[in-house]
Amino acid sequence: MTRRTSRSKTRAIRSAATAFFAVLIAGFGLSACGFGSSGTLIGTTNFTESRILGQIYSLALDNAGIETTVKELTTSEIVIPALEKNQLQVMPNYLATFTEYLNLNINGPQAPALASSSVEKTLAAGQPLAQEKGLTILTPAAAQDQNAFAVTPEFAKKNNLATLSQLGVWSQSNPVNLGAGPDCPTRPFCQPGLEETYNIKFNSFTALDTGGPLTVQALLQNKINLGLVFSSSGFIAAYDLVVLDDDKNLQAADNVIPVVNNEASTPQMVAALNGVSAKLTTQDLQELNAKVDLQRQDPLDVARDWLQSEGLIPPPNS
Repeated sequence: MTRRTSRSKTRAIRSAATAFFAVLIAGFGLSACGFGSSGTLIGTTNFTESRILGQIYSLALDNAGIETTVKELTTSEIVIPALEKNQLQVMPNYLATFTEYLNLNINGPQAPALASSSVEKTLAAGQPLAQEKGLTILTPAAAQDQNAFAVTPEFAKKNNLATLSQLGVWSQSNPVNLGAGPDCPTRPFCQPGLEETYNIKFNSFTALDTGGPLTVQALLQNKINLGLVFSSSGFIAAYDLVVLDDDKNLQAADNVIPVVNNEASTPQMVAALNGVSAKLTTQDLQELNAKVDLQRQDPLDVARDWLQSEGLIPPPNS
């Protein structure tokens, strides 16, 4: 079933989300890129969810008696090599994405894809590749950040839609107006995948942003009736968007994973990070992202509140 956040939980962020459309974030500045700090270094990339996950990992490890510092870099192409060299010791990543990065890096750019919609099979394919690089993929969380296709709650209710298969049937007499990033018409997990896997017929495509505010705004204004979002987007919570269930498993298993350098790994580190994965859900990510992106809360505060609410670190003044 589609994860939906209740209206009582999202009322506070709805007005902030509306105001957010007035100013689009053009980019993020980089924090210090050196690797000279002592203790365990956690590498993140420069987008909201990675920042939040980095702080969650940091606080969980601190609670386990492991001193940490979070280093924000730019992309996985920078973070992963630093992790391999033990310049960083921990990073948050995504199972299918990380597996395919390693696959292409080790087996060459023409290597057949190893990631699939199965968490177990993708982990089994990715773990040996990680070990070749001196890394270990820890337990994947239930939380996923992957392509998702959303409609407004009014549109879903009116047309009795809950799955992409149902949309495929509906589209035979009502071709769909899709909005997404400009590369969607050529990406196998976007428009071509929807056509091949679900037989969805399209009337038009509008090039917007990839899972961002322009796509969501066009959806809310009925300029499109299907929008590509990310499954962990805060906009889903803010606007009660209905993510149509990928019931034929088009998307690969991009579950959140902690990746650790083997030289730095300890039982305490593994236990703390796996403890986070055991609790983290996609709905949690939606709400955490909304608090930072839409309410402008600090990622550290958001991370601390979540860990305390899940009993993973002690409450204040305990």
